Amino acid sequence: MKNILTLILLSSVVWATTVTFKGEEVTLNSKGIKVGHDAPEFTVVSKDFTEVKVGGKKDKVQVIAFLPSFDSSTCKLETIAFNSKVSEMKNVLVTVISKDLPFAIGKFCADNKIKNVMTLSDYKDSNTVLRYGATISSPVFLEGFFARVVYVVDTNGKVAYKEVVKEIHHEPNYNEVIRAVNRLSY
Repeated sequence: MKNILTLILLSSVVWATTVTFKGEEVTLNSKGIKVGHDAPEFTVVSKDFTEVKVGGKKDKVQVIAFLPSFDSSTCKLETIAFNSKVSEMKNVLVTVISKDLPFAIGKFCADNKIKNVMTLSDYKDSNTVLRYGATISSPVFLEGFFARVVYVVDTNGKVAYKEVVKEIHHEPNYNEVIRAVNRLSY
C-alpha cells in the first residue's frame, strides 16, 4: 500500500501542474500541451447550444482561454478585457471556455456587452480538453472545473504561447498574450 501511495504522489509531480486557489494548492490533470506541439481540435457548445470546434488548424490565430466560471469577478474581468483588446486586433479568434451552462453564458454576454470573443461551454464532454491541462483534479470541491490557462495557437494548429496562471484568482498576463499574437499576425 505504501508503494502505491508513493507512486501516486510521484506521478502527480511528473504529470500534473500545481497552482493555487486563494493560496491553497490545486492540482491540474496534466502539464498540458507544450509550446511547439499540436493543439488538438475539440468541440464545445456556444450560448445558443450550437457545437463549435476549437483548436487545430484555422485561418486565424487562436487565443484559447480556459477559466473556472463566467460568474466570478476575475473571470468576468478577464472576459471583458479580452473582449476590449480583441476589438483592436486583426486575424485573431478569441475563445473563452468554462463549464458554465450555455444559458448562464448567454446572460453573462448580454449583461456585459460581450461581442468580440466567443464564450463557450464545455459542460458536455471534456475528454479532448483534458489534453490541454486546464482541468482541476483536486481538491474535490473544485474537481472538474477549469483553472485559468491561456493558449495562443498559430494558423497551423501549433501552440505558440501558453500561460498557466499560478493563482486562479489572478488575471492572465494580457501583454504577453498580445505579444504572442502579434508575433504570429501577418
